[in-house]
Amino acid sequence: MKRIITLLVVVLTCAVGVFGMGGCNKNDGVEEVTINFSGSSSVSPLMQKLAADYESKNAGVTITITTSDSGTGVSDTLADKNDVGMASRDLKSTETGLTAVKICDDGIAVIVHKNSALTNVTAVQLYDLYKDGTAIGDITDAISREAASGTRDAFDSLIKKDGTELKKATAFSGKVSEQNSTSGVKTQIAASPNRIGYISLGSLDDTVKAVKFEDVAASAATVKNGTYKLARPFNILLKEGKTVPAAVQKFIDFIKSEDGQKIVEAQGYIKL
Repeated sequence: MKRIITLLVVVLTCAVGVFGMGGCNKNDGVEEVTINFSGSSSVSPLMQKLAADYESKNAGVTITITTSDSGTGVSDTLADKNDVGMASRDLKSTETGLTAVKICDDGIAVIVHKNSALTNVTAVQLYDLYKDGTAIGDITDAISREAASGTRDAFDSLIKKDGTELKKATAFSGKVSEQNSTSGVKTQIAASPNRIGYISLGSLDDTVKAVKFEDVAASAATVKNGTYKLARPFNILLKEGKTVPAAVQKFIDFIKSEDGQKIVEAQGYIKL
């Protein structure tokens, strides 16, 4: 009888949850669980670092990260296609049925080719280039993210001219092209000295150059002290009314812990 009860507990444990959290195996007495994340390509690099550290310290836990955009992170979470969504922006008023859990803040770096002479740009210059195609010195073309991108949503809301957000523009200039990932933006900027674009500050590397925005350099310090105005939150998303499995909650608790926030800070983001 004792053996039957033990087996029944294992079966019930493995049956709890959906998708990745629904399947588990016993390997040398260690319960194996999978936690599925999906959404923002800006949040993904940080989540990969957090996941790798957590997996190394927690036997049997596998964290999968599917990269897309914030809009997909929202829709996947609502449709139970993941355990946790990722969004590089706040939830919109229309995106109900979700709880956003902030894990850090991030700046939006305005980037150009490494050899570009441009060192500083203003909100008005960016507004005029993206909306009307007005060149900024040798910069004649711009790259935007796709409509569902959280980075684009934040950028278009923060770039203003005479109080009007770029987000209100009904159409961009023909000088603007779209990329559907952070890596895609960097690749296009690195290939042309006449383009400008924007990416997560935490994803900045030496393949491109970040310029100042309104005479303030993009850095974790300037985002934290409020002098660099192109900034937004990184959130993870949970479906309201859906029970959060214990393994998922433990990972979320780790992200918000001192150890997790040390990783956040080491990757160039602004910790809680």
